[in-house]
Amino acid sequence: MKEIIPAILPETVTDLEKKISVLPEEVSFFHMDVLEEDIWADIELDFEAHLMVLKPGEIARRWADRGAKRIIVHKLEAEIKNLRGKVEIGLAVELQTPLEDVFPLVPEVDFIHLMSIGEIGAQGRPLDEQIFDRIKKVREYFPQITVSVDGGIKLANYHALENSGADRLIIGSGFKELWNSLTKK
Repeated sequence: MKEIIPAILPETVTDLEKKISVLPEEVSFFHMDVLEEDIWADIELDFEAHLMVLKPGEIARRWADRGAKRIIVHKLEAEIKNLRGKVEIGLAVELQTPLEDVFPLVPEVDFIHLMSIGEIGAQGRPLDEQIFDRIKKVREYFPQITVSVDGGIKLANYHALENSGADRLIIGSGFKELWNSLTKK
């Protein structure tokens, strides 16, 4: 089974706490989409912070200091590169971005975070089928890099993503169904 990580897109601190509290007890890691820097609570679980902000370098250190194990950004900045070693750094690549444009940056990150939906920042969007070829292309050029896939993941496309070479699947609205199916609950 690939690493399955629940995605949380909190609207408030209370919302964040509520969404964490309903995760299955076996879940020890979650993905948090960061749109507003100030949504934070003291959390016992390990997490990764997906900084979907204009200037991620300005807040990346705060998220590392808050305990993020991984920081995902859409743009590499010097402040973010300096965090490598303290946290894992992932480069998010949107569907419309040619992979060739980001390939020169791969040696500067710990993993590639492929977005698999056209509109980021919202849950429940359908997976775009071109993600399968994008995963295979990253695998072809960088067989050792960890590949995360984020968006539109459901039970119906889990095995195809697994077979394409994805290592981590970030799942929002489809998490419960997929988790229950794979853990037979």
